[in-house]
Amino acid sequence: MILAPLCLFFALSADAQWWKKKTVVRLPLLESAKRLSFNFNKTQKTAVTIISDNVKFELSQFGYEIAEAAIMKSLYHTLRFHMYSESIDNFNILIGLYMGQQRYSEAKWYFLQINNLARQKGDDTNIIASLVGLGMVKSEIGDFAQAKDDLNAAVDFAAGRGRLNDVGEIRKKLAIVEHKRSLNIKSDIKYAELLPEDKKN
Repeated sequence: MILAPLCLFFALSADAQWWKKKTVVRLPLLESAKRLSFNFNKTQKTAVTIISDNVKFELSQFGYEIAEAAIMKSLYHTLRFHMYSESIDNFNILIGLYMGQQRYSEAKWYFLQINNLARQKGDDTNIIASLVGLGMVKSEIGDFAQAKDDLNAAVDFAAGRGRLNDVGEIRKKLAIVEHKRSLNIKSDIKYAELLPEDKKN
């Protein structure tokens, strides 16, 4: 009987500290985060990396093969259903692909296909464009005589249709081809002069 009140007294004395005022220890405030070098202030101009338009990312060989297969599939469809305008567009995409790889013989063949389709349709614009394209591709190959023949044919065709603006543009291309031809002749002459006498004979 005496033991029960004694236990109760010690229990209350140990746990019942509610009557004493406790002081709460507060941790110091964290320092405000320092700003990084990137400033979000709208008034400050941030440096922006600009990629120039003339930067080109080259396709891998696998990328070229995938692109060629996709264009060919579309081309077969448009040719099968006689969709000539779409076929010409596909030919032009293929030409761009081949020119990027310097596959000039394939590009030349597709310019001929465009010319053939355009003549069937009576599409003067694409007839002229294909003749000009043929001329420029042949000048890249180094076949300057045939290049000039194609460009002169384009001039005659455009003049016959009264397309004087086209005539002026094609004559500029002719001047470019003539300039390339003259540079090529000069380089050949310089190369011949550098050869030893016994190799010339």
